[in-house]
Formats: sequence, C-alpha cells, structure tokens
Amino acid sequence: MTTGFLSDLVQYQRLFQMIIVLGVGGNFLIGFQVSVITYPSEDIKKFINATWVERYDSALHQKTLSLLWSLVVSVYCVGGLLGCLLSGPLATRYGKKRSFMISDLIIIAAALLIGCSRMARSYEMILMGRFLYGITAGISLNIHGQYVGEVSPKKLRGFANTTSSAFFALGKAFGQLMGLRELLGTETFWPLLLALSGFAALVQLLLMPFFPESPPYLLIQKDDKEGCLQAMKDLWGEGHHQAEMDDMMKQKAAMRNSKILSILEVMKDKSLRPSLCIVFLLTLSIQWCGLSAIYFYAFEVFRTAKLDDILIPYVALGVGTCEFISVILCSSMIDHVGRRILLWGGYAMMALALALLVMTLSLQDQFPWMSYCSIALIFLFVICYGLGPCGGVISVMVEIFNQSARAPAFVIVGTTSWMCLIVVGMGFPFVVELLGPFCFLIFLAVLIGIVIFIYIFLPETKGRSIADITEELGRIQFGKTFLLTALGKNFARDPGVLLRLMVFPRTYYLGALWFLQASPWVCLSDGLIQYRGLFQMILVLGIGGSFPYGFHISVINYPSSYIKTFINETWMERHGSPLSQETILLMWSFIVSIYGLGGLLGSVCCGYLTTKYRKKKCQMFTNLIMLAAALVMAFSKMAKSFEMIFLGRLLCGIGIGFSLNIHPQYVGEISPKKLRGFTNATVAVFLTLGKVAGQVVGLREILGSESLWPLLLAFTGFTTVIQLVTLPCFPDSPPYLLIQKDNEEAFQKAIKQLWGEGDHQAEIEDIKKEKAAMASSKSLRVLEVMKTQSLRWQLYVMITVMTTLQLCGINAIYFYSFEVFRTAKFEEALIPYISLGVGICECISSILCSSLIERFGRKVLLWGGYALMVLVLALLTLTLSLQHRFFWMHHFSVILIFLFVLFYGIGPSGATISVMVEIFSQAFRPSAFVIVGCINWMGLFLLGMIFPFFVEYLGPFCFLIFMGILAVSGVFIYLFLPETKGKSIMEITLAFDKLNYSKKQAFSTENSLPNTAVFCTKL
Repeated sequence: MTTGFLSDLVQYQRLFQMIIVLGVGGNFLIGFQVSVITYPSEDIKKFINATWVERYDSALHQKTLSLLWSLVVSVYCVGGLLGCLLSGPLATRYGKKRSFMISDLIIIAAALLIGCSRMARSYEMILMGRFLYGITAGISLNIHGQYVGEVSPKKLRGFANTTSSAFFALGKAFGQLMGLRELLGTETFWPLLLALSGFAALVQLLLMPFFPESPPYLLIQKDDKEGCLQAMKDLWGEGHHQAEMDDMMKQKAAMRNSKILSILEVMKDKSLRPSLCIVFLLTLSIQWCGLSAIYFYAFEVFRTAKLDDILIPYVALGVGTCEFISVILCSSMIDHVGRRILLWGGYAMMALALALLVMTLSLQDQFPWMSYCSIALIFLFVICYGLGPCGGVISVMVEIFNQSARAPAFVIVGTTSWMCLIVVGMGFPFVVELLGPFCFLIFLAVLIGIVIFIYIFLPETKGRSIADITEELGRIQFGKTFLLTALGKNFARDPGVLLRLMVFPRTYYLGALWFLQASPWVCLSDGLIQYRGLFQMILVLGIGGSFPYGFHISVINYPSSYIKTFINETWMERHGSPLSQETILLMWSFIVSIYGLGGLLGSVCCGYLTTKYRKKKCQMFTNLIMLAAALVMAFSKMAKSFEMIFLGRLLCGIGIGFSLNIHPQYVGEISPKKLRGFTNATVAVFLTLGKVAGQVVGLREILGSESLWPLLLAFTGFTTVIQLVTLPCFPDSPPYLLIQKDNEEAFQKAIKQLWGEGDHQAEIEDIKKEKAAMASSKSLRVLEVMKTQSLRWQLYVMITVMTTLQLCGINAIYFYSFEVFRTAKFEEALIPYISLGVGICECISSILCSSLIERFGRKVLLWGGYALMVLVLALLTLTLSLQHRFFWMHHFSVILIFLFVLFYGIGPSGATISVMVEIFSQAFRPSAFVIVGCINWMGLFLLGMIFPFFVEYLGPFCFLIFMGILAVSGVFIYLFLPETKGKSIMEITLAFDKLNYSKKQAFSTENSLPNTAVFCTKL
C-alpha cells in the first residue's frame, strides 16, 4: 500500500499540487471565516461603539450594538446565498478556473476593506468586507467540489473530493488557532485576523494560471480534444489514461444533443429527480446532523468538567484539529471502503454518540464523572462526522451529475445549504434555550432517517464512471419502480433486506415514498412552471385575504398599554380629569370586541354581495375598506381621537369578515382538482403567517413601541395596497365565469392564464357537468340552504369542523404557554420570542399540511390530527398538574405545547378549510360560508367572554373540555365524512346524498343526473 501511494505521489504530483492550490483559496477560507468571527467579537463591538461615539457624541444602546454585530455575522450568509446563485452562470460562461480567479480578486478587495477598517474608523467597511467574503464563499463552495472532482482520475476521485472537506476542517482549525489571544485575537490585531484570507487568495491568484482547466470541461464544453489530452498529461503525468479518455468520450456522446442546463431545466428533468432528491436530503442531513449543537455545548461541557477557562479554547482547538485529522483519514479510506458505507455507517455512529450524549448531559449534575464521558463522546461524534459524512457527501454530490447538470445542481445544493444555515442560525439558540441537551433528539431523528434512506436507496459510486452512475440513476423512477429497483440492488448486496421488507413492508414503502416525493424540488418543479399564474394569484389572494385576519388576532395585545395610556391622556386633555381604571378597561375591551362585531357584520353581508357582484370585485371593495381602516387608525394619535381607533377596528373587522369568506372560496374555485387541497390549505398558511408577522412586527424593537403603535395597527394597509394594485391582473374563477356568467370564452381564457398550456379536458368536463346539474337551480339564500334536505349532512360536517376549530384548545394553549414558560424559569424578556417560536412552528406545520393534504387526504388529516391533539392535551393536563411537585415536568409541558401546535397546523388548520370549500357546489357555497363566518365570529366572541372564567375555576383541567370536543368530533369525522381528495364536486355531492336521503332516494337521485362522461383521475 505504501509503495502504491508513493508511486501515485510521484506520477500525480501536479494533480496534488493543484488540489492544494484549489483548497487554499477554496474551502479553507470558508472554514476559516466560519470559525474565526467569534474570537474578535468583543473587540469589534467596542470598535463599533467607539466609532459611533466619535461621530455622534453618544454611545450606542446595547440592543442596537447587538443588532449591528448580528448583521456583521449574518451578512456573510446573505452574501453566500448570492454567490451561490452566481456560481452556476460564472462556471458555465467563464469556466471554473477563471471563476476561482475572479473570486480571489473579490477576496483581496474584502481583505483590504476589513484590514483598513480600523484605520479608517468605519465599521461599514467591515460589513462590506463580510458581504464580499460571503459572495466568494458561495462561489467557492460550489466550484471547489466540482473542480477537484473533474481534474482527478477515477481511482483518485474519492480522495480528491474529500480534500474539499479536509481544507474546510483545516480552515476551521486554523481560525481557532489564529484567533487565540496569544496570536492575532487581540484588540490591536483583529483587523489583520479577519484580513488573513487575503493572503491565501493572493497565493491562489498567483499560482492558478500555471494549472489547466479540467479535462472534461475542455473536451465536452469547449470541444478541445488536444487541450484535454494536454491537461491530462500535465495533471496525471505519463501513463496509460485511455480508459479515462473513453469515459469522457462516452459522456460527451451522451451529451451530444444536449446543452448546459439551467436550474429550472434541471428541476424539470425527470431523469435527474432521483439525483436531486439524494443531494437535497444529504445537504439537509449535513446541516441538521447536530455538529453545530456539539460545538455549542462543547464549552459548557468543558466548564462542567472543571477545566480552567484559559484551557477551554485550546481544548476546543483540539476538537477542530480532531475533525481535520479524521477528514484526512476519510480521504485515504474512501476509495477502499466506498462512499455508501462511510455515509450510512458514519451517520449511524453519530446517532449512537448523540443518544449517549443526551444521557450523559442529563445525568452529569448527579454524577460528576459523567462530564468526562460527555467530553469523550464529543470527540467521538466529531471523529465519526469527519470519517463519514464530511467527506462522503461531497464525493457523492460530484459523482451523480454529468457535466451538463452539475453546475446548476450545485447552485440548488448551495442555495439549500445557505438557507439551512440561516434558518439554523436563527432558530437553534431558541431550541437550545427550550430543550437544553434534549435538542439532540431532533438531530438524532434526522440521522436515523438519513441512515435508512442511504442504506436502501443510494447506489455505490466507487470506481464507476460518471456516465454509468448517471445512466443508472436516470433509469430510476419514483414510487414503486424506484422502490423495487433500489431493493433489488440491495438484495444483491445483502439478502437480509428481503426478510426485513417482509417483516416491515409498510414502513419501508411509506418511508421510501416520503423521502422520494416530499422533496419540494422534486414535487413542485413541474407544477411551479405550468401553474405559475395560479401560484401568483394564490399569493396575491393570501396577502389580502386570511393574512390580515391572523395579523390582527396576534398584534392587538402588544400595544395594549400604550393605547390605554393614549385614551386616558386624550380624555384628560378634553375634560380635565382622568378616567377611572374600570372605564379604561371597558373602552379597551370595546376596542378588542368591536373587531369581532365588524367581522360578523362583514360575514353576514358577504354572501349576498359576492353572488351579485362576484368575488373579485368584492375583494377589491374589501381592500378599500381595509385601506380606509388603516388610514383612520394611523392618524388617530395625531388627531388625538381614540374614537378613530374604534372606527378603524370596526372597518377592519368588516373588511376581514369579507376577506375570510371570499378567500377560501376563491382559491378553491381557481384550482384544478389535483391541486385543490394544496391551494385550500394556503388559507391556513397565510393565516398563521399573519399571526407570526404580527408577533414579529409587534416586538418593541420594531413597531411595538409607544411612538409607533399607530403604524403597527395600520400595517395591513400596506398588504391591502399590494392586493388592490395586483388583483385586477388576474381573472375571475373559471367555475363562476362558466356557471353563473355563461361566458365560455372568458372561461377558457381564465383556465389558460391560471393553469397554463396542457390537457385540462377532465377539469372542464367536471365544471360543465356541475353547470348541467345546476341548470334548473339558482343560488340559494342562507335560510334556503339551512332548509334544503340535500345539504343537511354537509351543514352538519361544516358546523362540526368549524366549531371544533374554535373549541379545539389552541387559544387555551397560547394562553397557558406564557405561564408554562415562566414556570420553566425563562427570562421575562425572552418569553415573547419563545412565543414567536410557537407561532413559527404553527406556520411551518401549516405549510407542511399543504404538501401532505393531497397525499393523505382530508379525512385522515382531520381525525388523525384530532386524535393526536387529544393525546397531547391529556399529557399536558398531567404535566401542568404535577409541575409544582416535580421541577422537571415543566420541560415536558414546553415540548407538549410545541407538539400540540404542530399537530394542529398539520391537521385541522389546513384540512378544515379544504373540506368546507369542497362539500358545497357553486350555487350553495356563498350562503354556506355566511353560516361558517357567523359561527367563526360568534365563537371567537363567546370564547373571549367565557374562557377566562373556565381558566379561573378549572385551571389546567379546562383542557378536559377541549379533549371531549376533539374526541367527539374525531369520531364524527371518521364515521360520516366521505373522503374528498381527487373527487369532483358532483362526486362528493353523490357521496353525501347517501346520508341525506334513504338508499332508494339516493339511487333515484343519482340516476336522474345528466348522462355525461366524467374523466376523473386519482392523484
């Protein structure tokens, strides 16, 4: 082995030199910037504050200083995302070599800016330098892995690919070393510390011209066979390389009739979907494997082990060095062991280390020696990460794409990576604050899932040509074909997989379909192109539809004290005496409740107006009402009139009463059958997004202050203007145009605008059948709908799901969350941010519901969601009752609150709207939604009046009432609601007729329908 290594070292010396040059100016600099920024943090904050004092003669507020520092840190990720998007076009147009040299020039410029920032007394130069560093990191992260993979022969490709991870780990270790106080991590030298990247970039810029472009690029994209042969000779030395040349020629022949694909073309290409799914999941697993959590907890564990604070940075440096050494070891193993084994084996060992680490961290307060076990497990985790995923992931991502798809695929991977980095950076501190060491359980679940996926589906790429790998992956299709292909290959490697499939068939199949079909890149790529008009209209409707409703529900509590003070001060200016506390409280409750009365009024009027003037016109009229409300509330403080707040809240309620009725009907009617569940679920998504936006904008640091609260209440005026300007560019709903207006030409035009080019004949036939069935009927009023026997069970279902949505306990959960967080000893200042985390959890789960609803159906999500919510409420009642006896119980209460909100968002929140839209036809839907609106607003009003008394008398046992409601509703839905997924309105109506009439009547009703063909396909 040593002789073979030495002979390779001699023959491929130019290749190894080029790998070093690429690494020094590539991933090395990214690792360096990631690790080094924490060391001079205090010195940079002092510099920013001192500069501010010099300019403005006053010190910065601590929160403003923290905000500027967080901007210094996060602007690097924003630049990385931009650089990632630029890397594809740069590499395609100028080649990877020139792109690297452009990146070096940008790095040198950034280093000069940061290096001179202290001298120029300008912290803006630090921000600009960090942004430029981020752009180059985005470019390098995409190009480095591709370049080293392309310049290497097949037998050394695995080694070369892992060097990008090795240089990244080396950069992190070097940053930790140079950041020490004894070197450059001082108040004097921190600009030089941050500017060190410029030296490495200069080295690469000077040396890169002496190395060639990659042989595949020269042969395939430039059609320069002579240049390719010269590059192979230069990099690989003298020898027999005909096999490598044949592979590249084969790849060129396969790409002869193709071109370099764009990002959208890569996402649309069905042959690339398995590859995209693999790289997408591998990228997520790298970001969410728990490495950041390990580094975060390392310092705490070292302190618990009673290591001196002076020694801790050196021990942390030891962890970084350990990662670097293990990556180097991976580079020597990967071409012998293979990528697949290193990946699933490394992830499995990391999962085991995390499980043991959770146990040791939980017990280290009781057993002091456990902290030493935690230190050992931290080192073990980092070693497993370096040996397996750190090097193996890059190698797999380079090898499963051919030359035409690799650059755009890496743009997708890089974008996903940088977005995950931003999300993890924003959310991880809150997760750690809430869960402590139990946060590792989240990463443990991710690791277990990715181990199963890799073991079953990932083919081994060791020693195979790019053409062979891409050809095999191109033959793989989603669903059962992909499953059987992957299982067949695994059976050849491991016959035991067949036994495991026989024992756990459903688990394997559902897990496979979940991983293969749930990826947003895979599922939405085709639909996003064809139905772009529909998705644009959904966005416009959501911004002015359910978004303001969610916003005003959550935002009104934030300025409450300021509004009360304003009312009292205004009264004193007018009458010379203050109001009593009881009167102020009465006026405040009137401000809150008049919104519900306005909503009830708007909901009652909506049915008649939408029938007469159509939904589009009514929604635009609603925008005018909302805009007037926003202006009235915005100028209330300036006009010294609290009556304007009353009027504004009333108008706002009326407008939202309209919108909340129009929005679900409109999105349901403009959608094709296969996307109807998804589009209906967006109503809940925008509602929860409005709640989150209210919680964010209502923070004191943004608009929740004494001077800006009128602007906070008027915020939805901005979204209203956006909808008012953009909605005229979209058509009325196709069913409305054909059924109620009998306008065939406008109907066809609307379908083409919203659904794009394609075969929509089945959808058109369904709408025409509905029109024929309604030829002898008219739009019914509210009382007529309630009296009609054929709609009786639809009304029962609608009232049940709507009442359950109001009385499921979500409001009680939000009410109790603050008390639980206080009991868990969170600081008072942190609680609004943790509550914001609950809102974000609901928003994310609603988005997840929109992707699940067409796969599992409405009925399963409803009764399944109710059942899980009952279970969580039962456990929450238990933990809240026992939290005063057992101090650790409140941690379980926090977890259960997040679980309840998660199950609510995935199940009832999105599925309820979808069911209510789908069980009524065009003629009955407006009146039915008037009934829904009345139930919603009356329920909101009554719950606000009665719920405080329930809490006062029953305490945490008030959840037992909601448990009973959820249990009864779950049984009702399971027994009586027919599944509406993939069915036309007429098919759903026929299913309800079996409940509304006797069997004989239902049979005669079914036979009396027009004898027309229905083309309906399962989704």
